[in-house]
Amino acid sequence: MEIWQNNNEKAFSGETIQNEVKFKVGEDEKFIYNIISPIKRKEIITGILGVNIDITSRKKAEKELNKLNQLKTEIINRTSHELRTPLVSIKGFTELILTCFKDKLNKEIYSIIERIEVGCSRLEELINDIIIATELKSDLLRLEKVKYNISELISACVDRLRKYINQRDHQITLNLNPNLIINIEKKTMKKALYNIISNAIKYTPPNGKIDIESKFIENKMIISFKDNGIGFSEDEKNKIFKRFGKIERYGQGMDILDEGSGFGLYITKKIIELHSGNIWRESEGRMKGTTFFISLPISEDLN
Repeated sequence: MEIWQNNNEKAFSGETIQNEVKFKVGEDEKFIYNIISPIKRKEIITGILGVNIDITSRKKAEKELNKLNQLKTEIINRTSHELRTPLVSIKGFTELILTCFKDKLNKEIYSIIERIEVGCSRLEELINDIIIATELKSDLLRLEKVKYNISELISACVDRLRKYINQRDHQITLNLNPNLIINIEKKTMKKALYNIISNAIKYTPPNGKIDIESKFIENKMIISFKDNGIGFSEDEKNKIFKRFGKIERYGQGMDILDEGSGFGLYITKKIIELHSGNIWRESEGRMKGTTFFISLPISEDLN
């Protein structure tokens, strides 16, 4: 075949060639992994060595696996979107009852309906996380970046979480440069920042302290999120950025808001990486707090 002839010629010029070759035998497709390397003696090429490995079975298995992964992705996406429809109705009518009939409900019933509203919000957040995590896993998420001020996104996230901050009696301090302008995809970056701040609130016992600061190091923007919450043990540190990396703390006597889904920090890490940035955490151990850091590049056209 012509491809082997070309590879032989390249090998005689001193190159080592590695590639996959697909061809047909009757109605069947065959795949060969081809390695051709020059044989040298005293720096003189005296011949070539060729190795052909039949990888047809592996390629067929990969094709089937890709089909299954695609089917799984479609099922998860379809199911998640279908769950949204009844949830919108439940959440909408619950909010309507709490708003319009507040004075007509006794305290106990009002409290029950409030719990339904909280449950709807948690379920909505979980559905959104599943959809985003599936898109990230399948490389379906596409970013449309614009110049935007991250300090405004952080303030918006804090405002959205104000109910829980007040519920936990947390003190939250923002020490941010007012001009943290960078090329970002606004919606996904807001999601990443929301996840980090939400985690700090959830996993810091009442009357806690959360500090969010920014600084510039060379051509990078560094934002830190420091809390004095429950921290991480050594075993937990390696799990938090993994998909389904939920850390079970139920029954350990820790005052936390809820357990979370295990998607949040996985999604956050992927989003930050899609923006050519990095995320990491520091914790000295249990009940010694945690600091999350994100590093994002400053584009030359923004300097």
